[in-house]
Amino acid sequence: MNTKSFLRKEYLLKRKQLSERAFGQANLDILSQFKSIDLSGIKVIHLFLSITEKHEIDTQLIVDYLKQHHPHITIAVPQSNFSALTLTHFIIDDDLVIEKNKWNIPEPISGTQLSPKEIDMVLVPLLAVDSKGFRVGYGKGFYDRFLAECRPDIQKIGLSQFEPIEAIEDLNEFDLPLDVCLTPTKVIQF
Repeated sequence: MNTKSFLRKEYLLKRKQLSERAFGQANLDILSQFKSIDLSGIKVIHLFLSITEKHEIDTQLIVDYLKQHHPHITIAVPQSNFSALTLTHFIIDDDLVIEKNKWNIPEPISGTQLSPKEIDMVLVPLLAVDSKGFRVGYGKGFYDRFLAECRPDIQKIGLSQFEPIEAIEDLNEFDLPLDVCLTPTKVIQF
């Protein structure tokens, strides 16, 4: 039974059950996989700010790596609008102010905004991914709507602590496949 609802519950539990040591190692391994990605031609990377208490991949490691090794790349992060189920995008710069919202999600409250059309690569959060690159998120559709606003040539890269499953049973017309998924053990091209 690989419905989104079932997988969401299963993978939230799997993530919760990761020991701190296994979680920390998965973060380091995914950073290592990220370092192998070709960033030539990339001007703007969008990534989510992690809720590490929920064992989401620690994207701060990727931010630190990009700032040190690719300072010419602009990094953007989302702000969630839960009433409209949309994202607004802000550049990580000296003007950015981040606070945790009522769902404990760190996100910008002020700063320099940018358009989804300016983004070249998105690091996409997920709970589970299948062998064709389709993902299960938290179920609100934020990233499906956001990715539909981006340029057709945007690179969509998922970050997953777990290996892909065979298939998600209840895909719909709004589901967009990833181009790549990084797991602790490999870079998967779809």
